[in-house]
Amino acid sequence: MFRLVCALCALIIVGLGNAAQAHQLDQSYVYFKVTDTELTGRFEATPKDILRLMPLDTDGDGVLSRPELEASGEQLFIFFRDRLTLASEGTEYQLRYDDISYLDTPKAEFAQLNFTVEGLSPVPDFIDIDYEPLVDADNPQHLGFALIESNTKTGVVDNESSISLTFAAGEAMQQLSFVGNPWNVTFVEFLWEGMFHIWGGLDHLLFLMTLLVSAVMVGVAGKWRPAEDFQSAFWNLVKIVTVFTLAHSVSLTLSTMNVLSVPIPIVEPIIALSIVVVALANIWPVLERYRIWVALLFGLFHGFAFANVLAPLGIDPSQKIVGLVAFNIGIEIGQIAIIFVAFPLLYMIRNWSLYNLFALKLASVGFIVLSGVWLVERSSGLVTHLKRDLIAYIS
Repeated sequence: MFRLVCALCALIIVGLGNAAQAHQLDQSYVYFKVTDTELTGRFEATPKDILRLMPLDTDGDGVLSRPELEASGEQLFIFFRDRLTLASEGTEYQLRYDDISYLDTPKAEFAQLNFTVEGLSPVPDFIDIDYEPLVDADNPQHLGFALIESNTKTGVVDNESSISLTFAAGEAMQQLSFVGNPWNVTFVEFLWEGMFHIWGGLDHLLFLMTLLVSAVMVGVAGKWRPAEDFQSAFWNLVKIVTVFTLAHSVSLTLSTMNVLSVPIPIVEPIIALSIVVVALANIWPVLERYRIWVALLFGLFHGFAFANVLAPLGIDPSQKIVGLVAFNIGIEIGQIAIIFVAFPLLYMIRNWSLYNLFALKLASVGFIVLSGVWLVERSSGLVTHLKRDLIAYIS
C-alpha cells in the first residue's frame, strides 16, 4: 500500500507542471474581447496544426516558421475566417483581419490571428457561433474552443482558461452569452451535469459498484463473512463514501480553480487502476483495514477526472463557484441515488450461499478484465503524453 501511494504521488508531481490552462496540443481557440460598442478577437492554433491543413512550408523543412506565417497572414486569416460564423438575429457578421502575433507556452508556440468583428452597433447580448475545428485524418479528435477573454458587460478580465463553448467536428451552431446567465439557471444546469455524469460515466459507476458489493460483507481472517446488521454495514459504507466524496471534492475544486491539475492522460489510467485494486481486494480481503485510505487516494484522482468533464462545459468566470458547487452536489446526488437503490438489494442477498462466488469473486473478475483493458488502452496515451511533454520541455 505504501509503495502504491508513493507511485501515485509521483504521478501527481509529474502533473504539477501542467496546471489547468486552456492552451493544449491538438486544440485551437477563438478568444473574444467584449465591450458595449466593440467586439474583437483572435484565432489561436499551433503552427504544426496549421501546417497539417495548409501547405505554407515554403522552404520544405517541415516546420512552419514565423516568417512563413507572416508572409501568409491574410491567406491564413481567410482560412480561419471561413471556419467561423458569427451571427445574431439572422444577421451574419464579417471579420476584418488586424495582425498576427504569437504566444509561447510550455506545450508549444501558438500563432494568434487578431480580428475585429464589423457591423456591430451596439454589441448584442447573445451571438450565435459555428466554428469548424482543425480536424483531418491525422487528427480526428481535434477540438475547438470559444473563450471570453474580457467582457465589460460582466466584469471578466484576463480570462485565459474558462471555456465558454466546445466545438467538435460536425457540431451545430451554439449560442454564446455576453451578459451571463442568472445564477439559478447556472446552478440547475451544472447540477444536472453532475448527476448525469455519474450515471453515464461507466468507469466512475464501476468503481462505486466495486465498493458496494463488498460493503455488505466483513473481512474476518482473510475471508468474507456477511455483515451482522444493516446499520453497521451501512455506516461503514457511509464512512468510505464520505472520504471518497471529500477527496474528489478537494481535487475537483483545486483543478477548477486552476490551483492544481493532473493531465487527463495520467488520470485516466489511474481511474482504471482504482477499479482493479478495489476488485482484487474484493476477491482477497487483504485491504479491509485500508479501505478508507484507498477511497481517499483514488478519490483525489476521480476528482481530477470530474474536473476534466467540468472544464469544457464552460462556466462564466463570475459564476465559477456556483457552477462548481452545483456540479459537485449533482455528483453526490447521483452517488446517493445509486447507493440507496443498490445497497439494500445487496444487503438482502448477502447471506445467499453463492454471494461470495458470484457477487464478490466472479463479478470482481469481470470488473478487473474490463478495467484492465481500459488500463492498457489508457496507458498508451500516458506514454505518448509523457514523451511529448519531455520533448517539449527539452526543446
